[in-house]
Amino acid sequence: DERPAIATIELAGVKEFEKDQILKSLRDVGLADGRIYDRSLLERAEQELRRQYLSRGLYGVQIKTTVTPIERNRVNISIQVEEGDIAKIRSIEFTGNQLFSERTLRSNMELSTPNWLSWYTKDDQYSKQKLTGDLEALRSFYQNRGYLEFNVESTQVSISPDKEDVFITVNVVEGPRYTVSAVNVLGDLVVPEAEIRRLIRLRPGDSFSRSNLQASVKDISERMGIDGYAFANVN
Repeated sequence: DERPAIATIELAGVKEFEKDQILKSLRDVGLADGRIYDRSLLERAEQELRRQYLSRGLYGVQIKTTVTPIERNRVNISIQVEEGDIAKIRSIEFTGNQLFSERTLRSNMELSTPNWLSWYTKDDQYSKQKLTGDLEALRSFYQNRGYLEFNVESTQVSISPDKEDVFITVNVVEGPRYTVSAVNVLGDLVVPEAEIRRLIRLRPGDSFSRSNLQASVKDISERMGIDGYAFANVN
């Protein structure tokens, strides 16, 4: 028997994403008006859509697909979504931190437990993307204070049985603190070394700071650009 063609694809209940965005993603995997219907592709698309909702903290999402045969060996596909509520963060805890308190570390994160401003900032709504950004912010916080070997060993995100509360645990290794022993300037010094050194924001005896190092590289590159070295490489 010949497989039926897809007549229409209808979406209902989608608010978190643009419908055109979802239809495009379906088209990319082979599900679109006029294409041949394949149940396995539809199931794969449903799993991917569910994954996208979970990444935004909508753990209670319900997705139902209905395939209705119509005349001339065609089918209509209906995707009904009940998004539910975004899960709220109930706790953010740390293990392995000895140098800085949990309160200090949480202050460097965008995600937060509910507070009086959460209705506006929505910082208590869990998102995988936000958590990834927060972990990078923690890394910068430590490395700007000399802890070059700081590492986030793991994160655990657990969800309550009713899928409304999220509990986050971050396991960190702080490592030793590094200070600057010496600052050497090497390479093609087309700008006087004394002038380059004035642009370096790290001095012997300072705690190492990655942000100061990056700012120094930027300033030296811009200074060399003034003299026409537009493609100077500062490492």
